[in-house]
Amino acid sequence: MTVYVLLVLVMIFCWLGALGMWRMREPMQALHYLSLPACGGTIALTAAVFFQTGNSQAGWKTLLICLVLLGINSVVTHASAQAFRSRALGHWQPRPGDPVEFVHEKSQQ
Repeated sequence: MTVYVLLVLVMIFCWLGALGMWRMREPMQALHYLSLPACGGTIALTAAVFFQTGNSQAGWKTLLICLVLLGINSVVTHASAQAFRSRALGHWQPRPGDPVEFVHEKSQQ
């Protein structure tokens, strides 16, 4: 029963991620929804495999894949955002006049 609950949780994470990406207007906003299936889904799937198979080779391989996905998720998201920015502006480094919000530090008094 626990395995089925975890697999339903994986499915919910994947659907929420896909629906969130679909509903966002801009690609930069949609990137935030990649973390739902990449983080929550893989953790729940790894737990389901361990509950189903116990301490087995399949469980440890799934854990290794989960750790790799958790590790590269932020790198891939950052690289995708940089590619979107580079395509839209022609460069990726911030320049004066770019449509970017900057948080200015308080002036020291």
